Amino acid sequence: MTKPLLKPMYPTLISNMIAKRNDEAVNEFERSFNCRVLEIFADNRRLNVEELKHDSEEFVKSLKTEFIWGETGKTKYVPITRLLKLLKNSPQSIQDLLPHKTVTTLVKITNFNLAIDITLIEELVKTVIHAEETYVKLLPYAENGTEISSYGLQDFVSAHYVPQMIEEPERADYYSAYAVGIIFFLLDSRRRENVYLKDLLSSTLLMHLELCIHAENNCLETPDIDVFRFTVAQFRNTLYEFRCLDTDRNGVLSPTEMTFFREGLFNAVFIQRVFEISMVYESGCLDFKAFVDLVAAIRFRHTMASAKYHFEAFDFKGDGILDEDEIRTAACFQAQALPEYAPSDDNVNIDIVTGELKDMLRLNKNGVSSKEFVNNRMNSTFTGFLSNYSDFLKYERREQ
Repeated sequence: MTKPLLKPMYPTLISNMIAKRNDEAVNEFERSFNCRVLEIFADNRRLNVEELKHDSEEFVKSLKTEFIWGETGKTKYVPITRLLKLLKNSPQSIQDLLPHKTVTTLVKITNFNLAIDITLIEELVKTVIHAEETYVKLLPYAENGTEISSYGLQDFVSAHYVPQMIEEPERADYYSAYAVGIIFFLLDSRRRENVYLKDLLSSTLLMHLELCIHAENNCLETPDIDVFRFTVAQFRNTLYEFRCLDTDRNGVLSPTEMTFFREGLFNAVFIQRVFEISMVYESGCLDFKAFVDLVAAIRFRHTMASAKYHFEAFDFKGDGILDEDEIRTAACFQAQALPEYAPSDDNVNIDIVTGELKDMLRLNKNGVSSKEFVNNRMNSTFTGFLSNYSDFLKYERREQ
């Protein structure tokens, strides 16, 4: 039996339109969308999806009778005056869907004579309906009406997404653990047992998962490297890497086995801290989930979740403050423990390096807090410099 193909949703819209619209406006639209979804699911609110579908269809039909052509004669726009008139006579569900803030954002994105590209409204409607339908499907797997556990979400992925794949992963249970591990990590919930449904849905991560499935099923190139995280190919690479490190084949990784992680590019102090900040077995070993956390922290180093992960790794004292002593300690080890294949560099001055790193973080005499570190634009450069030899040498030779 042919498997039904999942169609890409919201992420495709933004990827296709970003080239001809202001980046700031697109980001604002994304934030507006997320706020809208948060409102929908706040306080365990449930909408009648079929009613919303019917109201939306009628509204879009009305829009298409009020359009004007663009300058090229290929794009349909609705003037804001006509849109507001239609909204005034529309059901409350449609008025809630397009509040003043969202309408204003759509006008900014379109940037055409105080009108809105009708495609934007159609895609927004589709996305919200899709989020509603996903919410309904998630409820049976949720611990309650507001949260879902990692195990519940793994069951959901196995039941609803894995069967959609033309090429199913070798281990569906591991794939589900991999996908959910990344979702929990990026939602900054790796230490929590549950995530809120509203946070899960407003993040659009499940839509990214669908987009990956759609792309792989149809042999398409994923339009955004960021959503490549959920592909079966990427999962296969991660599982292969885990198995190669697991030399005794016991399903977990010991500190000794992790010495060879990424060909030894990551220094021993950082790897040791990974074990200390992760949930490990009594034997002190990492399981696949903890390994996925590490891989996600490295792959998505420009995210808030990665910044928090690395901050915790370098906060040796565990007091929530990154100070000069901790930075100096990490820098000393990094500079003195370069791998044998790296060209020796006798010019590394720890005082100068520590000073540069302090300036990078705008460190004051009390150090920096986790919040300050996360908000610092240089945090990814800082963490790369102190965690792996490749970034360290690249930074040290940046002016050569």
